[in-house]
Amino acid sequence: MKVPVSCNKDCGAGCPLVAEIKDNRVIRIADNPRKGRWMSGCARGYNAHRLTNHPERLVSPLLLNRRTDRLEKASWDAALDYTAEKLLQLRKLYGASTVIRLGGSGSCRGALHNTSTLTQRFLKLFGGYTETTASYSSAAASFVTPYVFGTSNAAIDAGSLMQTRFVLLLGANIADLRFGCELFNRLKFLRNQGVKMIVVDPRKSRTVDALNAEWIPIRPGTDSAFIAGVIYDLCEDGGTDSAFISKYCHGFSEYKEWLYEHPVKSPKWASVVCGTSEDSVREVADCYRRYKPAALIPGLSIQRTLGGEDSARSAMVLQAVTGNTGVKGGSSGANIWGPMTKVRCGKISSVPKGSFADMRYVPVYSWPDAVLTGLPDGPPVKAAYNCGGNYMLQGADSKKSAKALTSLDFFVTHDMFLTPTAELADVVLPAADFLERNDIVFPEGNFLLYSAKAVEPPPGVKTDYEIYSLLAERLGFRDLFTEGRDEAAWLDHFLRNSEVDKPDEFKERGIWFGADDSRVALADFIADPDGSPLNTPSGRIEISSGEYSKLGGSPFPVYTDYRPPGKIQLITPHQRKRINSQFIIMEKNQPLLLMNTTDALARGIVDGDTVEVKSKDGCLTIGVELSEDIIPGTACLDCSYSNILTSTEPTMPSGGSRTHSTFVDIERC
Repeated sequence: MKVPVSCNKDCGAGCPLVAEIKDNRVIRIADNPRKGRWMSGCARGYNAHRLTNHPERLVSPLLLNRRTDRLEKASWDAALDYTAEKLLQLRKLYGASTVIRLGGSGSCRGALHNTSTLTQRFLKLFGGYTETTASYSSAAASFVTPYVFGTSNAAIDAGSLMQTRFVLLLGANIADLRFGCELFNRLKFLRNQGVKMIVVDPRKSRTVDALNAEWIPIRPGTDSAFIAGVIYDLCEDGGTDSAFISKYCHGFSEYKEWLYEHPVKSPKWASVVCGTSEDSVREVADCYRRYKPAALIPGLSIQRTLGGEDSARSAMVLQAVTGNTGVKGGSSGANIWGPMTKVRCGKISSVPKGSFADMRYVPVYSWPDAVLTGLPDGPPVKAAYNCGGNYMLQGADSKKSAKALTSLDFFVTHDMFLTPTAELADVVLPAADFLERNDIVFPEGNFLLYSAKAVEPPPGVKTDYEIYSLLAERLGFRDLFTEGRDEAAWLDHFLRNSEVDKPDEFKERGIWFGADDSRVALADFIADPDGSPLNTPSGRIEISSGEYSKLGGSPFPVYTDYRPPGKIQLITPHQRKRINSQFIIMEKNQPLLLMNTTDALARGIVDGDTVEVKSKDGCLTIGVELSEDIIPGTACLDCSYSNILTSTEPTMPSGGSRTHSTFVDIERC
């Protein structure tokens, strides 16, 4: 027997899959045969049943025994009664906003089973909470995009790229990290058709080889300097689109003046800053002269640095001044995935009727500081409710995260496994996996997925929705939380408020296609800039933003050098086989620190040595792998392992992650 499923994980995709079932166990996951031509899953989705069937699954609630300081098995009634009692007690003492919401990455695309939305809905009915805003993934880019375009929607459908003639992948490792389930396959096809592709990245990622693309190594955090050198070269030799700039852009003259100020932002200057060759900067400029339309696909990595806001804005400026914004085959330079209009379908609201919430807000990147040092308004943070997040691995500065969690009066978490985060909780509630529930899933792209329950959850395991419903009953607002609906009733309700006109067929096939798979955001503005102006002060693309400068930043993107002399800059990418901290239990091999051979020789380090890596925030020992596939002055370690070294000091003004600006000393042990 086979049923349609979709991961509903925090990977940036959303894939049409099918689960093969035997004896109430999923034995295989593969691509849904009804998928579109360009769609495919990945190794994580194909192996997801290994987690569902894993012997270390939690199948009973756990309660902390404070006498032994150990988590012990408990009944659901005992765990839920205790959780409700502690939440009420803390609300009475400090107010509802004493509870901080954590998590959200466990299930992020579901119409019903959405770990962020359900927790928000529950806590708002509880009376409020301290909300964690933005995201570890894209805070800087998401923050600056509206200042440039007046909207967060500056994305494209992957199908629109079929008309491109040049693709610049800026820190985007799309072979390993999912920007939709179509993008890599479409780019692979285009590359085989001869479309020019260049990857600019501190390390030679799998994307370089998988696309047979050219690799330009670059020092992390210098993308805005590289782009400045490219635009300078275009300005010098007629490569900018003057008509497009005049019609659609505001403030380019100010940015251009900065390019010509001392030091002049020439390709030679950029090469010195970026550690790449002058010819490489000129080559990218030449590609923009020769090929149009051209698409720039930025990875999230370029904005996870100090100054990441300017790296993100620079990519948008490059696309605008070359006339590649809002056209098929081009891109805006912003995140290519984002809030494009989805196939219309209902979803559960995070703001239920009848709720009146006492709310506070803190950037998620700085949540440990909010717990440990307090917030300027309201009570101290005394409790955390975590659903679907493993912040001990996912968040910066693991030691600070541990200190924050253990300082709380009460900490409750939902999870499938006893993760390092769950180990620190007072209550651990075992949650169902996506294969153990029905849901509608919103992917990246103009289609909708149905994910059917493939198997029953193990005895003792409940869905997040069931857990919150039972807690809401104990706290007196179950009717408001559920609106009288169980899982099946909610999904039928969503489909009645959708454009899916054959819901039974949708459930059987697992996929419903929208009318257009090649949409481009901002196209209405490009077609009629006066009739459809942008929601910016000028109504145009703001290369220079007076509103942004009020925050203390430059009105246009600039390059600022944050690198201390003599340090190695550590980059902390995601690992291919997992999504943030999810799927980590499937890994067997210990990680290695990737280091350039030249840097190693200067420190007496040889391949296979064990090294000590120190930052201002932490220290670890680890094996080392030497390679020429990473730029000198830079080392690389997967994010979950490197967070003992990273800092919760954010890039500003976005308050976003700066984990790729981790400066370390490396010595042979």
